[in-house]
Amino acid sequence: MKVVVFGASGGTGREIVAQALDRGYKVTAFIHVTRAFEDDDRVQKVQGDVLNAEDVKKGVSGQDAVLSALGRGASKIPATSAGTRNVIDEMQKAGIKRLIVESAFGAGDSARQISIPDRLVVRGLVLRKGFQAKDRMEEDIEKSGLKWTIVRPPRLTNGPRRGHYRAGERIPLNIASGISRADVADFMLNQVEGEEFVGKKPSIGY
Repeated sequence: MKVVVFGASGGTGREIVAQALDRGYKVTAFIHVTRAFEDDDRVQKVQGDVLNAEDVKKGVSGQDAVLSALGRGASKIPATSAGTRNVIDEMQKAGIKRLIVESAFGAGDSARQISIPDRLVVRGLVLRKGFQAKDRMEEDIEKSGLKWTIVRPPRLTNGPRRGHYRAGERIPLNIASGISRADVADFMLNQVEGEEFVGKKPSIGY
């Protein structure tokens, strides 16, 4: 199985790369930082800008599945929406179908699962632009015609991989809920060959 990871040098992305290697996958890391993974010869590296379609094309070419952990931080808002749009476009051109993307609990229609006061604070003030970008990203993915899964974790931690968590489109979570990046990576990789959540937007948490 050949997979490419966008956002590979971020917290979740690094976990996806490491765990994909452990599963025996051939892994391509799409990176913007030149020194990322420089000491790991098992990782094929494509350096580029996700906002550049030609760079994205190099990363997508020849893959069986695409995993994306772009844009958790506010400084990466363009990558979340415009960058993912480039990924979708190049997948469509290359005939690659499987796409698994990290979004966030509270994005898209999961906003209705957050209490109104918390929604006003998080979506209206603290992370407004970030959630708007994720909303656009999710809309583009849903319209893409790809075999997609949108994963919506709440607050991310640097804890260990437990391998035990809840996942589903209506599981009870709130903005104080948390899950480790390692377990988000575990769940995302389970979807590469799994069918349960194709065309769905599961939240994930403990």
